[in-house]
Amino acid sequence: MKTILLGVCFVLASVNVAQALKCLDATEVILPSDGDKPKDNEKPLEYTECGFVNAGKSAAALLVLKPSTAVAPSTDYKCYHLRIEESESKKATILKGCIYKAQNVCDGKFKVDSVREVFCSQCDQDECNAAGRFISQWKIMSLTFLAIAFYFFK
Repeated sequence: MKTILLGVCFVLASVNVAQALKCLDATEVILPSDGDKPKDNEKPLEYTECGFVNAGKSAAALLVLKPSTAVAPSTDYKCYHLRIEESESKKATILKGCIYKAQNVCDGKFKVDSVREVFCSQCDQDECNAAGRFISQWKIMSLTFLAIAFYFFK
């Protein structure tokens, strides 16, 4: 039984299950008066599987901001995280979601000169555009080490 448990843990730790890419899908507006105060009505994080609809929605939103980022639709996706700030009001907007793999969010000029890019990142791993991106890997690794310790010390 111990050997089977140990084998299952090793398989879980070493094999990635084939599934669609998952990205955090969120838009957040931060006003200068808000600062870093916690929000009472803050929604829980929502991860979505990248697909034609989600990537198309994000690509359309980015096309309004940065027309030069337009690309042909594809079936390959990646996650993005973009924080922009209005020069005059200092109002920040954070956009996260799925885009087409060929699309480069971090390049290109904004349609309006009053907006500037504060932060931009792109990645192609599950949940990589959120703070909790490494949680699932750590859970599997911890489970593996626990199984190894159980096997050798019992």
